[in-house]
Amino acid sequence: MTHRNCRCLLIAIFTTLIACTSTPAKDAGQSASSAATAAYITDVRQVTHDGLRAGEGYFSADGQSLIFQSERESDNPFYQIYLLNLRSGKTTRLSPGQGKTTCAWLHPNNKQALFSSTHADPQIKQKVEMEWKERKSEKKSKYSWSFDDQFDIYQVDLNGKNLKNLTRAPGYDAEASYSPDGKWIAFASNRQAYLKPMTDEQKKLFAKDPSVMMDLFIMRADGTDVRQITNALGYDGGPFFSPDGKRLTFRRFTPDGLQAEVHTINVDGTDDRQLTNIKAMSWAPFYHPSGDYIIFTTNKLGYANFELYIVDTLGQRQPVRVSQRDGFDGLPVFTPDGQEIYWTHSNERGEAQIYRAKWSDSLARAALGLPPRATPPPSGKTMQPTLSEQDARAWVEYLASESMQGRMTGSKEEREYMGRITTAFREMGLLPYGAKEMLHTYSFTSGLEIENNTKLEIKMGLETPALKLRQDWIPLSFSSTGTFAAAPIVFGGYGIVAPSGPGQAAYNSYEGLDVKDKWVMAFTGLPNDIGNERRFHLHLYSRLQHKAMMARQLGARGLILIDDTEAASSTLDLQFEGRDEVSGVPVIRLSSAVADRLLKLEKTSRKEWTSRLAKGEVANLVLKQSSLAAELGLKFTASPALNAVGVLRVPGATSTVVIGAHGDHLGLGEKGNSLWRGEPGRVHLGADDNASGVAGLLGIAKELAEKQKRGELKLRQNIAFAVWSGEELGVLGSSGFLKANPKLKISAYLNMDMIGRLREQFMVQGTASAAEWKTWIESVNLQKGLPLRTQEDPYLPTDAMVFYMRGIPVLSFFTGSHSEYHMPTDTPALINYQGLVQVADFVATLSVKLAAESNPLTYKKVEAVPQKSTGRGFRLYLGTIPDYSQDGKTGVTISGTSKDSPAEKAGLKAGDTIVELGGMKVQNLNDYVYCLQALKANVITSIKVRRNGMVKNLEVTPALRN
Repeated sequence: MTHRNCRCLLIAIFTTLIACTSTPAKDAGQSASSAATAAYITDVRQVTHDGLRAGEGYFSADGQSLIFQSERESDNPFYQIYLLNLRSGKTTRLSPGQGKTTCAWLHPNNKQALFSSTHADPQIKQKVEMEWKERKSEKKSKYSWSFDDQFDIYQVDLNGKNLKNLTRAPGYDAEASYSPDGKWIAFASNRQAYLKPMTDEQKKLFAKDPSVMMDLFIMRADGTDVRQITNALGYDGGPFFSPDGKRLTFRRFTPDGLQAEVHTINVDGTDDRQLTNIKAMSWAPFYHPSGDYIIFTTNKLGYANFELYIVDTLGQRQPVRVSQRDGFDGLPVFTPDGQEIYWTHSNERGEAQIYRAKWSDSLARAALGLPPRATPPPSGKTMQPTLSEQDARAWVEYLASESMQGRMTGSKEEREYMGRITTAFREMGLLPYGAKEMLHTYSFTSGLEIENNTKLEIKMGLETPALKLRQDWIPLSFSSTGTFAAAPIVFGGYGIVAPSGPGQAAYNSYEGLDVKDKWVMAFTGLPNDIGNERRFHLHLYSRLQHKAMMARQLGARGLILIDDTEAASSTLDLQFEGRDEVSGVPVIRLSSAVADRLLKLEKTSRKEWTSRLAKGEVANLVLKQSSLAAELGLKFTASPALNAVGVLRVPGATSTVVIGAHGDHLGLGEKGNSLWRGEPGRVHLGADDNASGVAGLLGIAKELAEKQKRGELKLRQNIAFAVWSGEELGVLGSSGFLKANPKLKISAYLNMDMIGRLREQFMVQGTASAAEWKTWIESVNLQKGLPLRTQEDPYLPTDAMVFYMRGIPVLSFFTGSHSEYHMPTDTPALINYQGLVQVADFVATLSVKLAAESNPLTYKKVEAVPQKSTGRGFRLYLGTIPDYSQDGKTGVTISGTSKDSPAEKAGLKAGDTIVELGGMKVQNLNDYVYCLQALKANVITSIKVRRNGMVKNLEVTPALRN
């Protein structure tokens, strides 16, 4: 029969051979008893029932959906692809319903899926008829997988629409899966047998078994940039990405097809490691979400008993058997949180369906000699019915453990902890927000790639040397892209233009230098050997983005940055700064070696110019023998990230009180927000910031859910509990949620950010956002007796501001700053757990009082409280509130203006994008800050904004802060 799936081929082999195979042999290498072995997998349940067969179930990133294949169409004997909503039980067919389909996978954005299909095969009708005829025949043929050369990989929306062919090469393309960030697809293909000449041996083997020419490939998610990963005789297939996206696991069959072993390999094809040496059919490997070990299927015990085994990802220990069931068990996968396992089970009659069970990670680690992971926090069922220090400590220690790796937005650790939180929400009895799921997926700009067309050409006298990307030069992340014709080069010193300040003279690197339509070459950093006061004055104007802006304002073709030291770097790295802001001009960096060659042609050197500039000279050098042309291609890449939102729903309620806390932190401090100056690469644990807030939120959710079950709450509004990500990157998660749910009626937002250090004072911030707040707070604190201090300002750099700018009264709860802020030293041991529970109890009481009323609050728009600063520029303000989730736009989009501010009086509105200020173009936030510093208080200036696609000219009068 030729209808089985490529990854499921051994199910059919098992079915064919079981009748002539004796009782399964005992596993001589298994030291644990049957009872101990069975403990890895407990509480087994069947998931699918419909159709003759089903298998290959794979999860969405949020764990809420399962994509699988099943034979259940009455007019088609072959597998088709289905999407199962694990919450509602609804099943949707995603494949066309015709042809053979196989190997499905869900994109991490939860919007698309991929699978392989032959529905476009012009001979599909004849193949269907032949299959029906063969199935009706009493004489069964020996199983063989056809490796149909009509298989192509397709992308489809999750409603089964917008089918797109991603592969068009001849041969068999299947077994595809997305990378964790959704940017790449790994797959198996024997296309090389059709595209390149084969040896006589290969031709002979291929004629007998087309799988012998199967290799691994990766391609971008849109089907472009196909790269071959393996090139070995034998069947390489079933590739899955590691949780960090850096490696693939797969199985490699021997050329005779009788044995297979589990391998891993880097995604660039290097470091191919064989993890098993069982000398049997070991296949279908799949990573545990921790990335520490792999589960796979093997017939070590004989064809009558394919079982599941695990092996560490370095292959340092012998594989360990973890299943103990009669029949075939294969194609195992873990849920995204690693707490359950799904697999395909087939009995002696060949009836294959998908099963699920609880998984013991702790037993698996112990068996493989792996260190234990962070102690799992209590489940929603086992948490105390009221707020407790015990539960708070457990959640903080889990979230702020080394294994959480600082909880970076979009990381595998985020998927794990958000999965545990949503599971806890469900176990408490909370419901999804609206009609959607508890996990909300949004997209954020996560990285940058250099496109293949990127190249640089520098004419040096009579030579045009070949320059190597990343060794001789590299574009910067904020560079403009496109084709830039050859133009002359001038040297502009340090490329700094700074106004005068108190006790400091102005500085202009471009004095007397014509840079229009020329490339400006400039040193990075500041002039050497200048005093601290001078260095402090020039520092702001020495940022690379600012240098690029000044070059643009002066009409330069582009900016070339070079090092002013003698040390020459062997490689140049592309640094992504966290946002896709573009400077408006091309910006590249040259190696010291290339810079020296350019200056040597002019009979000068970097050392000479650093000395002259330190003495106060101005550079006015024209590189008469050189010119530069470039073609630059940069692509900002997006990744999915998660919020978790559960609702305590009240029948008939139309509005909601939202309690929120952010779960993300700074990872290893690599994104630039860290204040750590010690050894790099330290995990920023984030116990107070903001594991404390999440622990408090979960305790409140549990207590209120229990009270509602007991009928103790008399509420007129829903209460929602939200754990945001992306806060440290610019309140991205909360912004994304509100944009995705514009009709959600929210009466108040209560934010808990850093509530774990209660000592002398407990701060409640944002009290001016509603007329009634102080009365409500006073009433609650009469019961609680906390050392309360209130602050009116709602314009705080945390998630509360996103809600406030959308007309929602907010409060932020905070127990004060400390010296461990944004440092690896913010540890669970420093948390005041008693105080954390007291703060959470305050918030719980206030939320219940609010939700017991229909419309308890009156929103107030207030003037932003100016921040103290001694710098001249920072004393000027317009009162605009930037929209920090505006990645990808030119200009500065605002989310609103403060009350009675110059911006409000000038007519600026939420959603406006500032594109020019004081006659200077504004490409990004850096430009805006500089332009603002150049203005004068109480002097009318022009401001241009883009509103609804049109540019509007306004006038604004900057004010001086008090």
